[in-house]
Amino acid sequence: MSRLRILFAALLIASGSAAPAIAQRGGDDRSFAGFQVSRATAVDIARAQGVQEVLRVEARRGVWRVEGRSSEGQKMTVEVDGMTGAVVRVDRSGR
Repeated sequence: MSRLRILFAALLIASGSAAPAIAQRGGDDRSFAGFQVSRATAVDIARAQGVQEVLRVEARRGVWRVEGRSSEGQKMTVEVDGMTGAVVRVDRSGR
């Protein structure tokens, strides 16, 4: 039984899922859906638009969707084109 636990812990550490920092669906890099823009770059772009605290990152329909809050606590969603890195949409929806 202890060998199984050690193996499981090693797999979690190797996959990087032992302590995920941000909820997401899909991949963690450019390989997701053939994107040229990485998840980390999309988060950086969203931060430049005012996202202070990142709550969720999703890849869908060719864009990275970064959800979070501004420094004032306002909910924000920033969509970043997965191929070009262009900001497609910024939504600020209040508290």
